[in-house]
Amino acid sequence: MIYDIHTHYHPEEAGTAIVQLTPDAFTPLPGHYYSVGLHPWDIADDWKTQLAKMAVMALHPQVVMIGEAGVDKKNGSAPIELQLEVLREQIRLSEIVRKPLIIHCVKGVDELLAIRKETKATLPWVLHNFRGGIKQYQQLKRAGIYVSVGERYDEEFVQEVPLTDILLESDEFNGVDTIYELICSDMDMDQTDLRQYVWYNIREILGWGLNWDPNPSF
Repeated sequence: MIYDIHTHYHPEEAGTAIVQLTPDAFTPLPGHYYSVGLHPWDIADDWKTQLAKMAVMALHPQVVMIGEAGVDKKNGSAPIELQLEVLREQIRLSEIVRKPLIIHCVKGVDELLAIRKETKATLPWVLHNFRGGIKQYQQLKRAGIYVSVGERYDEEFVQEVPLTDILLESDEFNGVDTIYELICSDMDMDQTDLRQYVWYNIREILGWGLNWDPNPSF
């Protein structure tokens, strides 16, 4: 059961989280699930080489998502035009290999919505570390973009978001259980029940139907 959709740490129990790795760092451990992508902070002169590596890694059976990709108008290491070009390439790869995209977005929601429309992407995207409110979530959801919340979140949002859309992550915070405890307190909900909802929602996003094997041997 995956109940952490985005983390930079391998969980103690393999298969319970989607671990983010860069193309250069991709060395999968048995039983774990991964996303692989070129973060807007990491775009350098060799970005085309990195994307070429990604095209191979994206086919690996333990890679279940592409990214994190995206746009960061505050902290990005590359000009916004280049960030968007790299994002377009990762969107294209996501569509080719049929694996959803996990998105990093800082002050770039308008650009994100525009590029979603421009590329006619068909697969779900997940905007991680969402700190906005219910109205922004609704705008994103209409465009086919889900949102995931982590250590910092809008309390009103987690109280109003439908359980069929709730997603949780630990990201750089090495303690997803603590995040579940906090959010369950705000939602007045049992942790076991919330984990079941998150797992169901992740499975829907990944396209894992009822015939999917939850215990593959990699």
